[in-house]
Amino acid sequence: MMRADNDSQSNAREEALAWFVRCNSGDATTADRAVHASWLAASDRNRTEYERLAGVWSDLDHVPDPRRSAARRPARPAVTSRRAFLAGGAAALAAASVVVIANPPDFLVADHATGTGELRNISLSDGSSVELDADSALALDFGARTRDVRLLRGRAFFDVAPDTSRLFSVLAGDGKVTALGTRFVVHEWAGTVTVAVQESAVTVRAPDRSEAIVGAGQNISYDQQGLGAVQLADVESETAWRRGKLIFEDRPLAQVLADVSRYRPGMIRVTDRDLLDLRVSGIFDVSNPDGVLDVIRRTLPVRTVELTRYLVLLRPA
Repeated sequence: MMRADNDSQSNAREEALAWFVRCNSGDATTADRAVHASWLAASDRNRTEYERLAGVWSDLDHVPDPRRSAARRPARPAVTSRRAFLAGGAAALAAASVVVIANPPDFLVADHATGTGELRNISLSDGSSVELDADSALALDFGARTRDVRLLRGRAFFDVAPDTSRLFSVLAGDGKVTALGTRFVVHEWAGTVTVAVQESAVTVRAPDRSEAIVGAGQNISYDQQGLGAVQLADVESETAWRRGKLIFEDRPLAQVLADVSRYRPGMIRVTDRDLLDLRVSGIFDVSNPDGVLDVIRRTLPVRTVELTRYLVLLRPA
């Protein structure tokens, strides 16, 4: 009896989701709405599941996206539109002719890119090498006097071949990292860029033109407001993703979710921006990104709402 009850609730939940997407897509007909009304009236369970979705969905107009990329969406606020989510595919295709001209999506301009959970080693023409993290992309612009790499999204580890006649620079988030013969990682997350140096040093210039030199065993972050402080860094932790691990030591939830989202299909959204400042510590395996969500739920004042396998909301507990 219990099994049948669970199956009935699961069916009602799936049907509620299907109806919710249909009714809020902008394409529902009068006939669709009539059938929907009949479905709601058919059982209390149908109505309960539908109202549960409606209550959660009402928050999505104010939900920040922890993977917001300054490089890809420089002027876009970190808000998920309900209508854009439901009809986003069609809208994106319709707008493509404009976007391609004004601000091309990275898949059109990237020389190298990775998908969810995919890592890639890249050998560059100058003898340098790049390890590209999951869900990341970069474009190359090598010339007679310069070696420029634009990190369009995500994270990359650079092992730079010496060339005194051509500087090696990584452009990310409207800032610039110039190598002084070195090994370093550049990480774009939630509108912030973090640079950690494993060997030698780099010069980091923020969007406001402020600069700092970062040496081995140090890191620095910058955003549109400028540079943070140069800090001592555990570079092994900063590069743990190269070994299949994610290591967080007192990191903001915004950064943790940005990292996890590279290894997990779908979207994770936070309904209260204050949650993004909560601190997280732990060591996780990239093959089990849901394990990070489990720890977040158990250790922080947060609860998860899994609307589908591909849409998870984090709300205050």
